[in-house]
Amino acid sequence: MYFVYIIETEDGTYYTGMTNDLARRFQEHLSGNSKSAAYLKMHKPEYVVYMTECSTRADAMCLEQQLKKDYNLKMERIGPRRDIREVIDTELSYR
Repeated sequence: MYFVYIIETEDGTYYTGMTNDLARRFQEHLSGNSKSAAYLKMHKPEYVVYMTECSTRADAMCLEQQLKKDYNLKMERIGPRRDIREVIDTELSYR
């Protein structure tokens, strides 16, 4: 199972990504270490504003690319803010 997500940063910009392990990936984004996205090293992640499951990696990659290319589609998908740390805690509790 794969996930596509949109993170809102402290300066109000958005980062779109995909992963097969949300808790691990969000922790990497928060840590700013070498595995974190370069964009999020410069723009501190704060909120998860969109997250969906995809059954295959190919589906997730396709959706991620659509969201990155189509600003209006991205804005349509943005929903309520959830603190990124809260999402990590929730994901870890499922394990």
